This record gives sequence, C-alpha cells and structure tokens, in this order.
Amino acid sequence: MGHGIGGIKAAGLTPFATTFTAHGYVAVTFDYLYFGDSEGEPRNMMEISQELQDFRDVVAWARLQPERFDVDRIVVWGTSFGGMHVTALLAEDHQLAAGILQCPCVDGLSAVLQTPFPQSLWLILTAVQDYTKSLFGGDPVYVRLAGDGMPESPLAIMTGDEVMRGWKRLDPTENVPFPNKITARSLLGFPFHRPIQHIHRSVKPFLVVLPAWDGQVPLHAAEEVVRLAPLGEGLQVQGGHFDLYFGGPAFEENVAGQLGFLNRVLGSN
Repeated sequence: MGHGIGGIKAAGLTPFATTFTAHGYVAVTFDYLYFGDSEGEPRNMMEISQELQDFRDVVAWARLQPERFDVDRIVVWGTSFGGMHVTALLAEDHQLAAGILQCPCVDGLSAVLQTPFPQSLWLILTAVQDYTKSLFGGDPVYVRLAGDGMPESPLAIMTGDEVMRGWKRLDPTENVPFPNKITARSLLGFPFHRPIQHIHRSVKPFLVVLPAWDGQVPLHAAEEVVRLAPLGEGLQVQGGHFDLYFGGPAFEENVAGQLGFLNRVLGSN
C-alpha cells in the first residue's frame, strides 16, 4: 500500500490497512525512500522513478516469503499520487492479482495542465532553483504541499479549504513527524510520467475509486483509465479528494467498495 505525494504510511494508511486485516487480508504499508521511516537523503524528495522502484521492491520482498503471504494473490494499492505507481505496475507486472486506486493521479501532464498558470510558473521556477542548487551541493529548497490558498499565505502545491481540512485528517495519531513540504525539484519530472498511456497492457482486475468531485487531481484522467484498462472498474463515491480518507464522509462507502472488489477477485478465503 503506497501513499500519495509527500505522504507517509503513518499519515492516513493505517485505517485502510487495519480494515483489510480485520477482514482476513494481510496488508503491508511502506514509506518511500526519502520519507517517513525510510532513511534516504535529502529528506522529503519525491523522485517518481524511485518511488515506483520502491513499490517493485516491496512486491518482490513479499514474493520471497510464501510462508507469510499468498504470493499468487498480491494486490497493489495506491492513493492519490500513489495511483500513478499502481497504474504503472499493473501494466508491467502480469503476475499481480489486481490493483486498487483511490482518488488517483494517473497522468502527470494532465495534472500540470490543470494547475493555474501563475501557480505552475512559481512551482517551475522554484523547482529549477532547487535543482540548480543541488548541482553545487546546496541545501534543498522546499515547497509546501498543502495551503489554504489565501493571498497572504505561502504558496503550495495543493490549496483551498478542502485541502487544509483533508490534510488534518491525515495527521498521524502517533508522535510521528509529517512535514508539510517536499523538495521543489521533485516537480520537474511530473509531466513526463503518464502511466495512463500503458494501462491497456494490463490483464488483471483494476478498481478505481472516484470521488464525485476532485480539485486536486484530474478526475477526467482517472475516468479515462477505467475505460482504457481491459478489466477496469470504476466506483464513484460521494465526496471530494480528501473525503475518501478516515474521518471523511466517504470513507465507509469507499472501504466497503474496496472490500467487495477484493472478495470478488480473490475470494473470501
């Protein structure tokens, strides 16, 4: 189970994992290399190709332990930007049993084009500044992940009242640091990662949970990936992007749909 942009396993994944384990499944959450309990440097850098490799490594680790896991029934699960990696995995790894995405980003270019131009320009310039500093050994330049969008507030990648309410839902219950930032250079690769273009190669069941509205990722791209995946299924729930998480009004409907999908494709045993 992989998180979205800047997310850590302690921030919002536990309620999903415990729900799955309560119904007889084994759930594995992990932190990407530069986040949370992982120890990569610099901290809080989103390197998209590395995050996809992290996902591959966790799947490979599970396959080496048939005494702990049913290696023929591995399901990959991703939320928000983690949906980018799950989409790519389903297109390339046909030994997987299925995949689940919720409120997913599946097309980096569409996400960039959805961002207002002044915000995009600021993010690009800051990303170039950070990358240039890194070439000379300078300290990272960070950008906020979540902001309220007010003129007097710092700019951020995701903005609005919905974002700030949703971000608070992700706060870890344990005393775990959850910085509201990523390195600006993380954004430079964004438009070039478009796994939606390869999902037609997938051969396994693929559930995409779609919020009724989504101001953070391109909803039309998530709907399109359902159509393009040979065994794609869409499930719309009432709410916005962050409403699908624990504490949100769509959480129960969301997990009920995911459990129903798992029971159908894996069986109840």
